Amino acid sequence: MEDFITAIIVAGLFFAVLRFFKISWLKQGFPPSFIYIAGVFAWCTGLALIAAVYSFISLTIELINSFDSDTLIPLIIILAILGVAAKLLSDKRGVLDIAHMIPFLRSAVFFKSYDARRQELFERQEKLQLAQARKADSERIASGQPEEVIDVSEERSATSDNIPAGKESSQASTELDMLRRGEGVDITELFKSNTAKLPAHLLYQFISLIRIDPSDKVMSFRMVFPSSATEPELTPEKLQRVKQGVYQVFQALMTEQWLKPYSTFFSSVKTSCFRVRKDEFDMVRELLFMAIQMDVNQLRLNRGKPFNSAEFGKIATITMEV
Repeated sequence: MEDFITAIIVAGLFFAVLRFFKISWLKQGFPPSFIYIAGVFAWCTGLALIAAVYSFISLTIELINSFDSDTLIPLIIILAILGVAAKLLSDKRGVLDIAHMIPFLRSAVFFKSYDARRQELFERQEKLQLAQARKADSERIASGQPEEVIDVSEERSATSDNIPAGKESSQASTELDMLRRGEGVDITELFKSNTAKLPAHLLYQFISLIRIDPSDKVMSFRMVFPSSATEPELTPEKLQRVKQGVYQVFQALMTEQWLKPYSTFFSSVKTSCFRVRKDEFDMVRELLFMAIQMDVNQLRLNRGKPFNSAEFGKIATITMEV
């Protein structure tokens, strides 16, 4: 009996320490090399759980062979307490945080580096995409439209026109000064602050790392698409929808009023398209599968015209990656 209780307590203490490690990893409180110490604690937790199971089986066999009420009653009380604790923990899943702890423990057991922040962001994005997909499905069913994987509806450029153009902030002035000196600038924060409340297109949420390079006259950015748009296989139909979405994002960006002061420093827009995939250790990886670059003047000429996927390769430079 004592061995069983001791093993349960030890396993709980080791798991609590690992839970603290996981939280600290998210706050970047530990260096990546600390995964080796976490690995030792993970192995100790596993061994303690095995000892608890072994002790419980041995205790059960002992009770079967020689019934002892003095041992049975305390065991029932302990199991009842464990059952109540398990019920309370299942109602408050955030305490154990099993969904996040499993990939962390898997990385620790194999002494592999763990990217906590990327894991958290990926799961938040997946939850957001699931909610949006359900909403889109409900609207599609109600309107009788065919099924779509990602939203490629017409850009809502009119919303951006309703945003009053205030005075340039000191940060924007600094960025413009740098561009005039021929230096490249990152306008990601400017993009987020101007599109957070009223994005001109749904796919704006997948945009990151927007940069203007006046020497090359290019505004470039990344687009990390959700797994629903590219997995399990990037079929021609999915690829066509991605291209259509990118084209609409290009057109939507050209209507952004806050971007007008920067338009003189770039003559083309380029995006690198990534797909997300989990590896065998349940870690998220971003894989580049396509790059698209299009001239600003060409975008203006095609504004208002229907998107033709067959002609897209003639008006834009599309590079497919292996």
